[in-house]
Amino acid sequence: MSLFICSVCGHIEFTEVPTACPVCESSAEKCIRNDRIFEESTEKSKEAAIKHIPAVTVNKKCGLIPEQSCTDINVRIGATLHPMESAHFIRFIDCYVDDTYVSRVDLTPGVFAAGCFHLKTTGSKVTIVEKCNVHGYWNREVSL
Repeated sequence: MSLFICSVCGHIEFTEVPTACPVCESSAEKCIRNDRIFEESTEKSKEAAIKHIPAVTVNKKCGLIPEQSCTDINVRIGATLHPMESAHFIRFIDCYVDDTYVSRVDLTPGVFAAGCFHLKTTGSKVTIVEKCNVHGYWNREVSL
């Protein structure tokens, strides 16, 4: 699979370069190809996986928007919760449905390393991508 990273905001695009980044609207020229971005993070810090691989829960019945067809995607970063300190924190959590970007949760050290996406879209799989300011990119894919 081809992976393209926006050098401005860190967004990852699967398969092909977008005409503009869906997060920051930077041009395609700002995207850098790196098909090994996830492997590189693991190779740099194998022991870091326990605090970086997203734990993803899919709830077919939305607790916040029950009057609509909505699926909740709850994300927690790490089996051991990732620290959120000024020197070491999760910058963002991105959500994709069938490799198409849906939304981002930006994080700061003042919150827990977690987020929720309320999906209107349907598909066969959800991919969660997170970026740690120290240990790089990590991901998890689950079936819808």
